[in-house]
Amino acid sequence: MAAPIIQGSSYSNSNPESEVGLYKVGPIVMREGVSRQHLWTLFFVSFFSIAMMNSVGIMQAYLFNEILKIPLNEQGSLTGTLLVVQEFVVILLVGVAGALSDRAGRPPIFATGFLLLALGYCLYPLASGDLETIRWELVFFRLFIASGVACIQVMLVSVANDYTVDRTRAKTIAAVFIFNGVGIASLPRLVGGLPQMFIERGIDPVWAGRYTYWILSGICVTLALVLLWGLKPGAMTKSKEREPLLSTLRVGLAAARMPRVALGYAAAFVSRADLAVVSQFLTLWLVQEGMAQGMTPAEATVKATGFYIVIQAFALPWAVVFGILLDKIDRLKGLMIGMGVAFVGYASLGMLENPLSNGMYVAAAFVGAGEMSSNISATSLIGKEAPERGRGAVLGLFSLFGALGIMVVGIVGGWLFDNWKPVGPFLYMAGSNGFMVLLAIGVFITTRRATAAAALKQAATAP
Repeated sequence: MAAPIIQGSSYSNSNPESEVGLYKVGPIVMREGVSRQHLWTLFFVSFFSIAMMNSVGIMQAYLFNEILKIPLNEQGSLTGTLLVVQEFVVILLVGVAGALSDRAGRPPIFATGFLLLALGYCLYPLASGDLETIRWELVFFRLFIASGVACIQVMLVSVANDYTVDRTRAKTIAAVFIFNGVGIASLPRLVGGLPQMFIERGIDPVWAGRYTYWILSGICVTLALVLLWGLKPGAMTKSKEREPLLSTLRVGLAAARMPRVALGYAAAFVSRADLAVVSQFLTLWLVQEGMAQGMTPAEATVKATGFYIVIQAFALPWAVVFGILLDKIDRLKGLMIGMGVAFVGYASLGMLENPLSNGMYVAAAFVGAGEMSSNISATSLIGKEAPERGRGAVLGLFSLFGALGIMVVGIVGGWLFDNWKPVGPFLYMAGSNGFMVLLAIGVFITTRRATAAAALKQAATAP
């Protein structure tokens, strides 16, 4: 599941507008000029958006094994390289995409994101040549996918913030995430099953994979057209001018003197990697295992996407349960619990003798709950502890540490996958989440002692 970009709202509601005459969808009240068509278009595209972005990971094992014939001992490192390239491009382009959307409007940038995704998926299965040539071609093609991901991520959050009055903004964003989650929990099985469906109709396995990628490309083009037709033209508001990057980094790093903020940065590094390791390495591992057990790449892809859906199906309802729990306890305790659940999930993968057995369903449920727990708890902690002054800088650095975590898990996870064992990336994440639990306990004890000492000092100096 792709993680949302944390950023401030582009709309300031210092002068609350009258709600007379405004459109409503359930509890959501839209801003002046926003119609039901605009909001339902956003929800429709939200259902497809994350699933379409994640399809690059869902189909990658089939691409490597059936179309490109990448050696098994090279697949982990190639996956890691492509993940690092994508995240680097996203870091570079998210700010540019947001700024351009303020000038050109949200729909053109949103649609451009899907068109870039379509171009990348169209080219991806056409790579050919020796291994080194294929590697460079895939890196080049991934640039289009990464650029599309950057545009889509920014526009999802921006449009959701644009369309609603302040008092129902959280409900709108929650609705967008629900549509994201339902799409992620349903579409991957359809995508992963397409190659096998084509093969059963007598189509060559290579062309079956290419047709699947081109169907994804067609869906992305359709979504771009829907956005251009259905979203409100223009930009609702103009974003404030951004501070220079170095100034933002200085403010954000200065806030790290506060132990809980520093812990939040470390939690971002781990929690965003939790999401990436599942989307990039799970299907790759399970398809290789299926092939070792005599399955074709198409059959193994169907089996692997089934477990991927179990992960997402448990992540969505668990988000509601864990969110309610977090509102009732200290956010630091919530981080301990969240990272602890993630540790159990990833560690359980390493205990499976056969990752395609029924035991995988139980492990997948824990992984789904764990990846959602770690991300919600990390985001909640930084949201509570970020100071009012420099809040944007702290949240921006939180996102930057998350991006770095994804890049590191791409490099380390890829090496472990090829040079140790395919479950290695997940055991790396188990260790990372376990370390975060210990770190959170240490910060909890330290800050509690500091608070108690400050209280005693104040009491001693009181008249």
